[in-house]
Amino acid sequence: MPYITVEENVGKFLSNVYKDQKKQRVSELLDMVEMSDFAKIKPQYLSGGQQQRVALAKVLALEPEVLLLDEPFSQVDAFRTNNLRRNIFRYLKEKEITCLVATHDSSDVLSFSDKTIVMQNGKIIENDTPENVYKNPKNKYIATLFGDVNEIAESFLKPSGDKNKIVLVYPHQLKIANQSLFAVTVRQSYFKGSHYLIEAQYANGIVYFDHISPLQNGILVYLV
Repeated sequence: MPYITVEENVGKFLSNVYKDQKKQRVSELLDMVEMSDFAKIKPQYLSGGQQQRVALAKVLALEPEVLLLDEPFSQVDAFRTNNLRRNIFRYLKEKEITCLVATHDSSDVLSFSDKTIVMQNGKIIENDTPENVYKNPKNKYIATLFGDVNEIAESFLKPSGDKNKIVLVYPHQLKIANQSLFAVTVRQSYFKGSHYLIEAQYANGIVYFDHISPLQNGILVYLV
């Protein structure tokens, strides 16, 4: 509601019988979404991300039994998203509010969900705990929802491996060794902050793996 203040928006459907309790409730919710400094501002003067945070506070004000969130942090600034995500999901668990979140962000899934459902072309293709979905992806589509993934013949990774069996391997699961069956040539190093993502070429195509430092293009390394 653009023409009333942020705090009036959040308290719109709260009872006026106990005004002090209502004021405290609104203050707690605005603090949770980090919008306390904008309490007297009208939403029409806020950014899209700020409006989204007000909307989250407003919908939580009545403590619903079931909450549906569709990409709830899509417009929120990246530097604010992690803290906001922690605040919101901590609150939901404390209040025992059932929440169904539609998201493409794996951070929503891995750290906060109790059950993860993966859909493709309108059909459910996986329904399990986030840990099991991540560690045991049934196919490449599911694995790629969490980032880069490699499809590698088992024979490259095990002496007795089947060359016709393809396994899914995340970049962090591959390490450089002194010698192995899996020889690759470095093509490019991408800085990711805490590590480098290395792109390399091998007989069957391209492989990605994580490394603590960049590697010189063209060198041969062995992976396990």
